[in-house]
Amino acid sequence: MYKKFKQFIYNNLIPLLRFYKYLQWLMYQKKHKEICLIIGAGPTKYSGWFSTDIHTLDVTKDEDFKKYFSKRKINKILAEHVLEHLPIEEIKKMLSNFYSYSADNINIRVAVPDGYHSNEKYIEKVKPGGNGEGSYDHKHLFNYKSLSDIFEEAGFKAIPVEYWNDEKNFITTYRNNENGFIMRSFINDKRNSDNKPNYTSLIIDFTKK
Repeated sequence: MYKKFKQFIYNNLIPLLRFYKYLQWLMYQKKHKEICLIIGAGPTKYSGWFSTDIHTLDVTKDEDFKKYFSKRKINKILAEHVLEHLPIEEIKKMLSNFYSYSADNINIRVAVPDGYHSNEKYIEKVKPGGNGEGSYDHKHLFNYKSLSDIFEEAGFKAIPVEYWNDEKNFITTYRNNENGFIMRSFINDKRNSDNKPNYTSLIIDFTKK
């Protein structure tokens, strides 16, 4: 009975949530010259960025993008540890929407677990079905090549920012800049307080070709 009641309340709250988010959107676009979008944000909020999740913007649905971005193109997109939860077909639909509803100068900053990380304990935590938090729902363990290939097929150019390469060397040029803040990065994650890359993300910026 409790579960049914909880589900009933939840289902009835979603339309209210969507309406409230759309009102927020109307206020946001009046205040900002550039449209900076966070997808899969959950509770995450950054100044100057418009936060969304699946209940307010389903990245696979053209009609959701049309609702928000038919008059204003997106200038920046930020997705931290989101894409590893999506099946490939959904990622492809998402990228098609990104391309259609973004400005020519779009920058898409993506962070996901890094499949080339040299620490096997890290890999065990983040791989699909691994022992880390949330990994039960992971569909992929990307590396800089495999993630870049998906985006490039959709018309984007890859600019690796933080990653482990084929030879297990760690490379990073990531800084906390206007293209988007990544918490799970070498400079921001507290697990790297000893100045070693214990927990890092594969971070890539994508632009239109």
